[in-house]
Amino acid sequence: MLRTLLSVTVLLTLIASNLAAIAEDGLSILPAEIVLTGPEARHRLIVESVRDGRLIGQVTDAITFESSNDKVAKVEDGVVVAVANGQATITGKVGTQSATAKITVNKFDEPHVWSFRNHVQSVMSKTGCNMGACHGAASGKAGFKLSLRGYDPDADFRTLTRQARGRRVVPADPGRSLVLTKPSGAIPHKGGIRFDVDSLEYRVIAEWIASGQPAPNDADAKITRLEILPTASQQKKGASQQLVVRAHFTDGRAEDVTRWCKFTSANATVASVDDQGLVKIIGFGEGAISAWYLSQNVIATVTSPYETPIDAAHFANAERSNFIDDHVLAKLKSLNIPPSPRCSDSEFIRRAYLDTIGVLPTVDEVRNFLSHHSRQASEIGRNIAFSTGVRRLLELQMVGLVSAVG
Repeated sequence: MLRTLLSVTVLLTLIASNLAAIAEDGLSILPAEIVLTGPEARHRLIVESVRDGRLIGQVTDAITFESSNDKVAKVEDGVVVAVANGQATITGKVGTQSATAKITVNKFDEPHVWSFRNHVQSVMSKTGCNMGACHGAASGKAGFKLSLRGYDPDADFRTLTRQARGRRVVPADPGRSLVLTKPSGAIPHKGGIRFDVDSLEYRVIAEWIASGQPAPNDADAKITRLEILPTASQQKKGASQQLVVRAHFTDGRAEDVTRWCKFTSANATVASVDDQGLVKIIGFGEGAISAWYLSQNVIATVTSPYETPIDAAHFANAERSNFIDDHVLAKLKSLNIPPSPRCSDSEFIRRAYLDTIGVLPTVDEVRNFLSHHSRQASEIGRNIAFSTGVRRLLELQMVGLVSAVG
């Protein structure tokens, strides 16, 4: 229980620090600084409204972007595209408000080679080829087996390039490779069409094959962490929010990998998310959106306050026992949820047993607990309830009804 409370406290602190970094009202562009590495580099921009230091929703209407140097970087449909080495400032304008993002382009004149570890595997994961329902199954599918979610790039490379007499990749004519003809629907495929021939997914694999199908090696840049933007935002019911996921690699490069991520909503009654990271707010409360890319996961929090305002005095006068209560009350205030009064002893013992061991207390345990009437005696009774619950948990373990202590 204490471990869970501490984890929640740390999460709330991180979210609060993220929001505190945005100090002024108006507009903000996320991310504020972008480094585009190589001729294929591109990065989506998100324009957010800011009020009292909080991100309160994405601005999508009537936005215009201007580049201080369109010979270095330009914006196409909200995406910054590298043009040449150098620096530029992108300004986003909505009416009389504006925000800027600093862009740096480097290594534009160097040849680009798609990485099997970071790019080809990303295509396989995004299109579901290496998932458990397809070729990532324990025995694979139709004689073709990939590691689940691409955890073993070396084995997957050998499978693609060496098995099936090399028919899965054809270096002299990439378009005839089975790894392209089947998922694009050129020949029958039980998994159906996974991408089109004019898609970026097709181009990544085709150009990787044409470049000599380089194998994964120790010199490859490896992912160190994921970043999701916005990390936390306050939204209204009916609003939409585009997320951007950035992968940071060991060579210092940060890349927009939103296209290759798998997204999941932890609370579908609050928010839903599509394959491209577009979140739609469908209810009130707080939801978490998780994004998975290669071996990393990252979470964004969306808050949709209830529409009925609550008097600030309810939160200011609420009883506090320790610093955790301060964070809980701050979260309730952000959601427009009034704090609940202190529970009765009968409610407490029921919740304590259900939360700790998952069963209701016996009649004798309830009567023993409720026999302590005074506040001091009640606290003693709560300790008795906890120790009794632990003893019962151990008894249940002994008879095999539960497997481990939570």
